[in-house]
Amino acid sequence: MADDDRLTRQQYRQQRSQPTGHDTQKQESPTAEPSASRQAYAAENNRAVEEAKTKRLARKLNWAIAGLVVGIIIVFLILFLTP
Repeated sequence: MADDDRLTRQQYRQQRSQPTGHDTQKQESPTAEPSASRQAYAAENNRAVEEAKTKRLARKLNWAIAGLVVGIIIVFLILFLTP
């Protein structure tokens, strides 16, 4: 192996950061579309999860309110019906 063929880290990074022409354009265009569709899927999935969590929380709150109303009624019945 010749020492001339080896690159330093800095040279390698500079070489990688420079666009090589049409090769980078071919690679960028296909990856742009899937990332957009992945973002849309993730956003839709997050919305669905958030909606499901909201429905579960609403159901739990409704049961808690119903329990409190029943408890208040029981307390008033005990207060007013006991001699």
